[in-house]
Amino acid sequence: MSEKYHENAKADQMDDVIELTGESGEVLKFYHIGTIEYKGEWFVFFQPAEIIDGVDPDEIVIFKIGGDEKDEVLLPVDDEQLLDEVYEEFMRELAEDDEECDGNCAGCSGCQSQE
Repeated sequence: MSEKYHENAKADQMDDVIELTGESGEVLKFYHIGTIEYKGEWFVFFQPAEIIDGVDPDEIVIFKIGGDEKDEVLLPVDDEQLLDEVYEEFMRELAEDDEECDGNCAGCSGCQSQE
């Protein structure tokens, strides 16, 4: 599934819903949970914001960002090893962010659990 995507202004917070339009025109809603650069390429991480057939509600869906700045597209990642590497890097960066938190950011898992 390759999708053009757009996001709300605060894409780093879980309450921001991204609408992805699939190849057959269906609109699916996801939470944008992060974007990272890995080995010179950009990857975006989503979690379903609604019930989607074939997708577990707790599943993280990873796409590679392709195209150019004017016409970005989300491309599926078919390489399982690359998916594992990108996921591990994402989790490492999340852990680093949590370690650097001063307790007042409301963006990391530590601060969100205190709310």
